[in-house]
Amino acid sequence: MQERWREVILSNVLSNQPKSTTQKIYNPINFYIMIQIKCEGCNNHCCGKNPHLTPVLLPSEEKKFKKYSRKIETPYRTIFVLAKKKNGNCIFLEDKTMRCTIYDKRPSECMLYPFLFDFGKTVVDVKLDKRFCPHLKTFAFDKEKTVALISRYKFPSDWIEGYKTLENF
Repeated sequence: MQERWREVILSNVLSNQPKSTTQKIYNPINFYIMIQIKCEGCNNHCCGKNPHLTPVLLPSEEKKFKKYSRKIETPYRTIFVLAKKKNGNCIFLEDKTMRCTIYDKRPSECMLYPFLFDFGKTVVDVKLDKRFCPHLKTFAFDKEKTVALISRYKFPSDWIEGYKTLENF
């Protein structure tokens, strides 16, 4: 049986950011990160019925996915997350094939998984989510490049605080 790898190329992931005086725009042209993990045949389906995995949208993604998201009110601001179907699967997960219908255009948090944003330090970082993925032993990545890419984005402080409240969401 031929093994299939989920290959994630993160490039220009944050290039559609809204321009504002409080948020600098960075366009990481030609900046690629390869994250590989063997997902084929996995019954866990991170984007499936796992109630603890709901991608949080970056502020720059909220408009693009507005009609496919739902609001979560936090003490700091409204945070948008991808909606789920009645059966619990991600709104973009094809139920029969268990494949993403927008794979090449999916939200940043989907691209980064099994990494999650980590705002516990003074700078943005990523942490490996070891809770659900049984295939972490097949995981290949470059954490330094991943952090370098996401640190180019200036996350609004109220969004960061709202995101932190969702850690057990």
